[in-house]
Amino acid sequence: MKMIRDEYMRFLQTLDETTPENVRKMANLILDNLDDIVPLSTSHGHRIKKIIELAERDWETVTSVLHTYSDQATDTQQGIKCLANLRVGPFRGFARQEEFNLASSLVLVFGPNGSGKSSFCEALVYGLLGHVEEAENKRFRNHAHYLKNAFTDSFEEPEIEALDLSGNHTPIEANEPFYRFCFVEKNRIDSFSRIASLAPQKQTELISTLFGLENFNNFVRNFSPSLDPKYIDLSGNKQELLKQKRLDLAGHTQQLANSGEDIEAITKLELEVAEEYRKGSSFEQAAFELMGNEDEKGLISKLDSDLQAQVPAKCNVTYEELMSHKSEIDLIYTNLEEKLATLNKNSEKVSFKKLYEAVVSLHDAESDFLPCV
Repeated sequence: MKMIRDEYMRFLQTLDETTPENVRKMANLILDNLDDIVPLSTSHGHRIKKIIELAERDWETVTSVLHTYSDQATDTQQGIKCLANLRVGPFRGFARQEEFNLASSLVLVFGPNGSGKSSFCEALVYGLLGHVEEAENKRFRNHAHYLKNAFTDSFEEPEIEALDLSGNHTPIEANEPFYRFCFVEKNRIDSFSRIASLAPQKQTELISTLFGLENFNNFVRNFSPSLDPKYIDLSGNKQELLKQKRLDLAGHTQQLANSGEDIEAITKLELEVAEEYRKGSSFEQAAFELMGNEDEKGLISKLDSDLQAQVPAKCNVTYEELMSHKSEIDLIYTNLEEKLATLNKNSEKVSFKKLYEAVVSLHDAESDFLPCV
């Protein structure tokens, strides 16, 4: 993580005040949240989602002022000719302190397995860089647990001396930016020998791997080349919505401006209604008297209450008695209709012609007969 942060800080130094403000703010936002961003990849948009989340939360407060970076690799003026000696132990495979003479143009380290070759190399790494990458890879929270000698259960920092340009012995202080390109892992050298046969992009990746920059390369590679619209609104949907609302507001404002004549006509009509209600009355007064308010009922409300009230009785006849008399009347009317029907039926049986002939015949038979009229 430290190497990634250092390389990212070096990248920030390539930006200046001519760089757009939003670019500088985004660069600082990533730097401020580097620990959260580095573990995320482009898979399912994890990294870009996180950056968008951070931007939505902190964009207004993040500064556009670029962070300064003091590069120890350039600030440290150590004129070193070569390494002189290494004192190591107890450290990893070294149970007691050992001293190695390194004052030569070529130093070869050989020995059987378990003799301490790897511990020797890790002592050099620790003395020059201040840490051992293997301890970080194995996620030791306390690196001393990885670096201590198992037999003595103790650990002392290795000491390295070098020869300066004047040939004097000078102690070496750990400085990762200054010394980290001094180390190349053995399993990377074989791949490097075939670099000429690779494509330019692969050559760049191999060189970065050779000098231990693959972690930073992976960090850079996991940035999306563009912002996917499915993760963030790039077309300004809210801005378009605001624009439409502003157009609607302008239309309503114009409509209000054009409705002046309608308002005047309504005002005139209100005056006419009030005058018709009661001469000299205002429309507001008439409306109050008719409609009322929460505290006092108006005339319309009172009239509605009167209409809803039960009508008082006009006589002492009850509904049941009235219905009983109606039933009696219906029965009498039914009997009357039956009698009229019988009378009509019987009247059809009498022949007035025969009755007349009988009267005439009787008159001829008895001249002194006088029929009743």
